[in-house]
Amino acid sequence: MKPRETPRQRNAPRTKAQILAAAQQAFAERGYAQTGIRDIAAMVGVSSPMLLRYFGSKANLFEATLMDAMQVEGLFVGPREEFGARLTGMFLDANLAIVAPSLIALATGHADAREIASRTAQARVLEPLAKWLGPPNARARAFQIVMLAMGFVLCTRQFPLMPVTRGVDKTVAKWFSQTLQAIVDESA
Repeated sequence: MKPRETPRQRNAPRTKAQILAAAQQAFAERGYAQTGIRDIAAMVGVSSPMLLRYFGSKANLFEATLMDAMQVEGLFVGPREEFGARLTGMFLDANLAIVAPSLIALATGHADAREIASRTAQARVLEPLAKWLGPPNARARAFQIVMLAMGFVLCTRQFPLMPVTRGVDKTVAKWFSQTLQAIVDESA
C-alpha cells in the first residue's frame, strides 16, 4: 500500500505577496484591461479560484496592487527641507521598483480601473501629502507634487524621453528636486 501524501501547506501571507508582485508587474506592463486573473495566477503558480479567494475580484486585486505600490509613509520621515532631494533620490534609485505611475497611466483607458486608481491615489498619496504639507493651499500643492512626480517617473523610468548614458541628466534631476522643494517651502 502506498503511503498517503500530506497536502502541501500554503503560506498565505507569502502567496498573497507573490500575487501582488505578479499583479504589479502585469498591470504595469499590460494595463488593467489587457491583464486577466488567469495570467496573474499562472505567473504565481496558483489557480484562478485560489487568487480570487484572496482578493475576491480583479478590481479588488487591482486596488490592492495600487495600495501596495503607493507606499508614501517614508517620504515624511526626515527634515522637511530635504523633501525634494529625498524624493528625487528615491526616483533615481534603480534598485527601487516604482510602478505606481505606470499602473495609473495604463488604468486611464478603462472606466473601472480609472475610478479605482483615482480613489486610491487620493487616499494613499494626495490626502497624506496635503496633511503633511499643511496650509496654505495644501491640496493644490500636494496635487502639484503628485503631477510632477508622476511625469518625472514616467519620463525617466518607464518611457525615457531624454536618453542619457548613465541615469537621468543632472540638470533635470536638480530642477525636479528644487521645484518640489519650492512647493513644500511655500508654507514656510
